[in-house]
Amino acid sequence: MDREILYLLLAPTLTGILIFIFGKKSFLSAEGPALLGSAITFGLSGWIFYYTTRGRILSFFHEEFRVDALGGLMVGLVGFLGFIVVIYSIPYMRKEVAEGVIPSNKIHSYYAWLMLFLASMLWATTTNDIYLLWVIIEATTLASIILVSFNWSREALEAGYKYAMLLTVGITFALFGCVLLYAGSSPHIASGLSPLKITEIAKVAGKIPQSIALLAVILMLAGFGTKAGIVPFHTWLPDAHAEAPTPVSALLSGIMIKVGLYAVIRTVLIFYSFHSIISILVLILGVMTMIVGIVMMFLQDDTKRFLAFCSVVSMGYIFMGLGLGNYLGIYGAIFHLINHSLMKALAFLSLGGIIYSTRYRKMSDLGGLGKLMPVTAFTFYIAALALSGVPLFNGFVSEFTIFLAGMKAGHLWATIIAIVVSILTLAAFIQATARIFMGTLPENLIKIKIREVPIAMWGGEILLAVLCILIGIYPQVIYPVLHEATKAVFAMMPMP
Repeated sequence: MDREILYLLLAPTLTGILIFIFGKKSFLSAEGPALLGSAITFGLSGWIFYYTTRGRILSFFHEEFRVDALGGLMVGLVGFLGFIVVIYSIPYMRKEVAEGVIPSNKIHSYYAWLMLFLASMLWATTTNDIYLLWVIIEATTLASIILVSFNWSREALEAGYKYAMLLTVGITFALFGCVLLYAGSSPHIASGLSPLKITEIAKVAGKIPQSIALLAVILMLAGFGTKAGIVPFHTWLPDAHAEAPTPVSALLSGIMIKVGLYAVIRTVLIFYSFHSIISILVLILGVMTMIVGIVMMFLQDDTKRFLAFCSVVSMGYIFMGLGLGNYLGIYGAIFHLINHSLMKALAFLSLGGIIYSTRYRKMSDLGGLGKLMPVTAFTFYIAALALSGVPLFNGFVSEFTIFLAGMKAGHLWATIIAIVVSILTLAAFIQATARIFMGTLPENLIKIKIREVPIAMWGGEILLAVLCILIGIYPQVIYPVLHEATKAVFAMMPMP
């Protein structure tokens, strides 16, 4: 029994509860526990990441909770980004309170819900129970709804309502899919074994009647795909990312949408060996997603919506890799999952620095910030180059892997579209960075005393930027992790 999983789940959960109870007294009574709880969570997630990505499988409570290399990778990302976001939030949210955007008596609830949000994502990526997976993904939605609409402005409440409605409807489809999986697999699972365990369902995936399997897959793609932000279930994403506090936007884009993707990998890919039409469907969804995402990027003036649609593009790449179905495609998809988590968190945190210093987020209201905010400009440039797939940055390596996988699988059409989208993404970012950082200050910014953000904010950005460059220049450092995670995916895909 690997109790580290239990400790990992309890650390952010109990921290969130304690902040609700005792965090009202002062800023420090909320910030201190959040910082400590996220640090402990980061340490435990790092331990689990280290051992699982070296071939060890951890389990707890009769394998109701199970972490292989893929789960360990997700756990590591949640712990790492969660710790950075909590540190970043301290100066960012203090200024929100100082300027009256958020009442001071609500700051403890921000940190409490932030810790519970991290906890829910950790529970989702460690469970081996298909119903519990659905329940916890719904819990991530509930926690993030409150964070999205946290400042209670009209726009934030509207975004939170839209987010709640679309995610609730979408995840209901996933519930129906899970019920079908249970009904179709339970007659074939040996007595004494739980038909709710994903590992047991995977073993008998080929025995589930084709009609039930295909309907379940369609329902789960609709449900978990809504969470992942794939087209046509993506419409909640730009509103939620735009109106949430920027540290929350970094988590939404950096890791939460990957939880929906993780659920797709666990529940849909187990049928690849028996129904080839499923991988084609995933591939088409991926290509559609990247096309819609890049078109919408060019139409945005709001910087946060711009980055939100960039997330749609990246999810298209990941789904394309998964849809190719071969080792290289899934390897590339997991590679891009890691890279996107790093570079999109970096992009949103850098953008948060701009909002922190100027209180503006529309490109038409910005300009000439490069000289006044050199660190923020540098980190945003790194994020832009990485997200655009420019060589020597991590995004290029994972995108190129997906391109090679597409060629190897014989899907030339999808590969060409993906390459064109990558070029257009670079064009979109060149336009955006020029409008934000170059030229002269517009009149609305001249009277504002603009300065670089505190080290607590740009420290995490520099770390993420270094990782984006390191993985781009020396990708071999992460190859063993990718290989073990890809092996874990194929281990759950039974052969006919």
